[in-house]
Amino acid sequence: MKKIDEMDRHIILRAEALGYKTALLCLAGWTLYESWGTLAGSGTEPMNILPMLILMAVSCVRLFSEMLMKRKMVFGDEEYKAPNKILRGAVAVIVIVAIVLWIGSFLLMKCEEI
Repeated sequence: MKKIDEMDRHIILRAEALGYKTALLCLAGWTLYESWGTLAGSGTEPMNILPMLILMAVSCVRLFSEMLMKRKMVFGDEEYKAPNKILRGAVAVIVIVAIVLWIGSFLLMKCEEI
């Protein structure tokens, strides 16, 4: 097995970052397409929420893993005392998802009345 040097590691990380950004853009485009199709369409076809769920899951995993890695880096350091951002982030994500679901269900109820 070949040992990876710093330059190879940098190239691999940059390629992974570009792949991640491309996947996020594709998922965002797919989400917008599905939303537009549901709003502009006749309304007989149900909305596909799969791209939204994947987009939210990928974004949350990236956010929480970054926070966890930063927390592990400074663990045990006497000078640096960071607040627990992971718990705050998890609560914030749950609150945001609850608000989005509430607004979405409210809008769906209003659309059914019309």
